[in-house]
Amino acid sequence: MPSLRTSSRTSLRPALTAAVLTSTALLATACSSSATSPSGGSGDSGGKQTVTFMGFYGTFQDAFTKTVIKPFEKANPNITVKYVPIQNSTEVLAKLRASTARPVADVALMDSSVAPTANKEKLFAPLDTSKVPNLAQLVDAAKSKDGHGPAVTFDSLSVLFNTKNVKKAPTSWNDLWNAEYKGKLAMPIADTRGVALIVALEKILQADYKQDIDPAIDKLKQLSPGVQTWQPSPDVYTAIQSGDADIAVGWNARGQYYKDSSGGVVQPVLPKEGTVTQVNTINLVNKSQNTAAAQKFINYAIGAEAQKAFDDEAFYAPVNKDVKLAADTENRTQASPEQQKNQIPVDWNWLTTRYTGWVDRIKQEVIGG
Repeated sequence: MPSLRTSSRTSLRPALTAAVLTSTALLATACSSSATSPSGGSGDSGGKQTVTFMGFYGTFQDAFTKTVIKPFEKANPNITVKYVPIQNSTEVLAKLRASTARPVADVALMDSSVAPTANKEKLFAPLDTSKVPNLAQLVDAAKSKDGHGPAVTFDSLSVLFNTKNVKKAPTSWNDLWNAEYKGKLAMPIADTRGVALIVALEKILQADYKQDIDPAIDKLKQLSPGVQTWQPSPDVYTAIQSGDADIAVGWNARGQYYKDSSGGVVQPVLPKEGTVTQVNTINLVNKSQNTAAAQKFINYAIGAEAQKAFDDEAFYAPVNKDVKLAADTENRTQASPEQQKNQIPVDWNWLTTRYTGWVDRIKQEVIGG
């Protein structure tokens, strides 16, 4: 803000003095108003607002922008949604921890294995049910017990393979250990994918993941010599599509998306032993300066219109009970009768307290072993 020079002349007229003071006050108000929102908006005071949204990168960002953000902005011309792409939930957690006084986002996605930690640390705020009425339309599995961010997507862990290079489709988690795939495996498991895989392997090995994960860790150690890469670049789906890897572990929804975009080269498979549901939650960041606009956006994102549009595009299962996907789409999502029948139960509230320890063991004993 420019400074105003004070005159030493005592003959300055009272009217002029009042005008200068009034101008100063107005200018100070304008400067203050333009800085109230950390995301560049004007807070909840009205006028044009910007909601900063942290969401996953790549195909998720493309589909979410097309089917959720653009229609929301069209219906709410006074609100702009700024999409900040992130790699994973751990990155979101770190960014929010580093900006508690002036948060870098208003709304953030975070998977259910990490979100309880953010809630406990008060990085997210409970939602106002009067501002987010679509909370009442969610299926039970999507609801937050403590009033924080609900689920916005359901997905499941799968095996991915390149249909040109792999002649016999894998059907089991155990197929990852087949000698024919040695040196052709992409295994990005130093995150929620690895945690979910441990749960699946514990079932196969007839072990209890709450008691002891040594059996699963030992099994993964046996796989280690056959892994081509633990960090496929830019992502595991592209690595499978290009043929840089023949078989991998990844998420079903992105696998289905790449199946279409690759002309069927990428193929996700639900292993016969079952799979693990992955839940992404959508959350109001604590101390957001745009709480009204942010909650309006969250309400739209979990509404039936946005849920159907996004799931038709990106192959996630809907969280809103009013959504009915076409049969050919539903059968490729976590909502399919086959996948619903083969979901391995997971206590994510318990697992969130072990998440970091499990990932550390994967990094140290499996990847670095």
